[in-house]
Amino acid sequence: MKQFLIFAVKPVCYNSYLYFARSLAKALTNAGHHAELFSCEQEPPEAMERFAGRSYDAVFDFNSELPRLRMEDGSYFLDQIHAPFYDILLDHPLYHHDTLKQRISDFHVLCLDEHHIHYVRGCYPHIKSAELFPVTGEDIVPTDDAYPAKDLDVLFSGTYTNYREIEASIQTIPSFLGDLTKQLIHLMSEQPALTQEDALRLLLPSLEESEIIEETFPLHMQACFLCDSYLRAYKREKLLLHLAENHIPFTICGNGFSHSPLADFKQVRIIDDLSFSDTFALFRRSKITLNLLPEFKNGTHDRIYSSMLNHSLCLTDASPLLQRQFTDGKELLFYTYEHPDQLTDLIFDLLSSDCRVKEISQNGYFCAKENHSWQARAALLLSIVK
Repeated sequence: MKQFLIFAVKPVCYNSYLYFARSLAKALTNAGHHAELFSCEQEPPEAMERFAGRSYDAVFDFNSELPRLRMEDGSYFLDQIHAPFYDILLDHPLYHHDTLKQRISDFHVLCLDEHHIHYVRGCYPHIKSAELFPVTGEDIVPTDDAYPAKDLDVLFSGTYTNYREIEASIQTIPSFLGDLTKQLIHLMSEQPALTQEDALRLLLPSLEESEIIEETFPLHMQACFLCDSYLRAYKREKLLLHLAENHIPFTICGNGFSHSPLADFKQVRIIDDLSFSDTFALFRRSKITLNLLPEFKNGTHDRIYSSMLNHSLCLTDASPLLQRQFTDGKELLFYTYEHPDQLTDLIFDLLSSDCRVKEISQNGYFCAKENHSWQARAALLLSIVK
């Protein structure tokens, strides 16, 4: 029996980190191992000191800041725990440069995107390993021996960020970074398959050698984080606005949308302030779940598996990773962001074809139940840390 320690330290909206930590702990326990969970929701951060000197087979955290934590003598806190540390990144690594650059003795990273794996391996050679580990969701358990009815046509789950405010922020940063960020946004908009790291490298020949060098590449990626933030926010609003303007009835679950242009459409229902675990009931009520990957060019997202596990047809943009995991038209459906009219037509066709929706949803459910449950993720994690 292996011994694991799982942290849930950072408070975030929807309590998603705590959900992931609890789900992972439960799955590892069900696999016959011992998983200890530390949550700052239940204990103060100072209580973490009790783990100093203890030994585990592995320690996990999500989007962690623990590698930056030092003891009074200047040593790393995580080096006081005798175990390899795995940081499970839920975003592009560029957002976590200040953590990833720390040289704790046994540092490992798990990612949602295969491009992120290559980025970590190339930019942080002191990190011992980087592997793929997509987080997932769960199928809800009915409270009254009956699942809720499929009373929602289309569901979109995610937070709203006003891209205009990000534009304004770009105007306030130093001119070099502002100009570079604008160039990145333009290039990645023109060539949607480009990652930000590839786009930045394409721009290098046009920049002064003194302005950016290979050794500081991760730092410049971090400095241009507004490019990633802008593209995610812009694409999300534009896609949903197109559907709304073409009279698609849909429900949005996520903070901020009540202050967005989507709130002006009568056929758009907005649900704010729902905890992460409560979203699964909405997936179960939805005939179709629409997903837009957050600039993950070769990755995935937990929304995909959560919808499939709750018998909702997942309609998502594609990535090579997803195309290896699923067959288009069998377990889910892919669409192309650059062709929103085709997406609109596809949704209307699906809403008039219950049999097709049910068939794909059922196939997706069985596939996700076998391959993408938390129990399957525990088995994957055990193979990684062995």
